Amino acid sequence: MQREKGIEETAVVTPLGVVSAAALCLHSLSASFDIASGVEKESWDMSTPEKIEAAGKKKEDGNALFKAGKYARAAKRYEKAVKYIEYDSSFGEEEKKQAKALKVACNLNDAACKLKLKEYKQAEKLCTKVLELESRNVKALYRRAQAYIQLADLDLAEFDIKKALEIDPDNM
Repeated sequence: MQREKGIEETAVVTPLGVVSAAALCLHSLSASFDIASGVEKESWDMSTPEKIEAAGKKKEDGNALFKAGKYARAAKRYEKAVKYIEYDSSFGEEEKKQAKALKVACNLNDAACKLKLKEYKQAEKLCTKVLELESRNVKALYRRAQAYIQLADLDLAEFDIKKALEIDPDNM
């Protein structure tokens, strides 16, 4: 373990090996974590509120990584967040609304990461997923148009830009 001058770090032995206490704290804050086993809970072992909370935490982790310019790592967090709430058939109405909002935000943020990483086809697919949930989402239309431009599909890019302008003419 690296040490900076004046900073001490404690190590913890877990079933997964030696882990710094700081990393363990960060990990347990950023996911549903089973302290007894030292392992992150799987989504099928979580209640619906736990899934929504875990997805929200992964989204926040992704936001911090995005702001730090770590787009690939941020994308992984957004993808993990969506996986927690992917299957919402057992969710109540309010939980479905929360899950939908999280899916939209995470897929849009993931698309922004993919654009930064020059993974334009993936960005286009993510924006299409958002538009399947919210057909009038201007941000999804705009990001998908950006992807289409990079994929040299200018007709589709123009269609999305026109639709976005039609929905919200003051946003461009």
